[in-house]
Amino acid sequence: MSLQPAVNQQTGKLFPSKNKNMLQIGFFILIFLLGSIPFGLLISRYLLKIDIRKQGSGNIGMTNVMRVGGRLPGVLTFVMDFGKGCLSILSAQNFFSTSEMDQETQLIFHTLAGITVVCGHVFSIFLHFKGGKGISTLFGVLAILHLNVCIFAALTWASMFLWKRISSLSGIIMLAVLPWLFLLVPWAQEEKPVISIFILFILLSSLLIYKHRENILRLLKGQEEQLKSNRNL
Repeated sequence: MSLQPAVNQQTGKLFPSKNKNMLQIGFFILIFLLGSIPFGLLISRYLLKIDIRKQGSGNIGMTNVMRVGGRLPGVLTFVMDFGKGCLSILSAQNFFSTSEMDQETQLIFHTLAGITVVCGHVFSIFLHFKGGKGISTLFGVLAILHLNVCIFAALTWASMFLWKRISSLSGIIMLAVLPWLFLLVPWAQEEKPVISIFILFILLSSLLIYKHRENILRLLKGQEEQLKSNRNL
């Protein structure tokens, strides 16, 4: 009877766990890089031949691109930023689809992927950790993560926009409402809300509202412009 060395007995347990953790870290790095792609900047540079950071509010998001360049560049920016959010959740659903995780844990990982892609957009590594406000990408995340929440969030944004025609105000109000939808929508469906998801969206909404701080100051001074494109592209 031969005894196996203790190191060999532990190797099979240690390395798969380490490899799994490294793969998860690598996944979130890739999601952050995906979020960092500045589609508004690329679209304005190649379609409009301008640097959108030097035009209008200087933001690379849909609102500034549309205001400066017209509807087509603005819509394209929204679609691409929205797509980043969708892709992050779809990728997470595929990556974390394992029997080792319960459904709630998987949902938390999916949510973390969505938060990561939004943070990548807001703190783009390709723009020295500067970026957009994250609303379009956030809607892409919500559309796949929780469609019912997305619908109510979109209705909140649209209602405020139809009233005031100010995109930033619509986004701020939507962000203030969003975390509570993760409590109210499950409750209305007679389901148990996931408190950790609620807390994560409290943190994300707070960050994105902070990113709107200059807009908030202009709103308080009555200086925030309505969304009107300067060109008819």
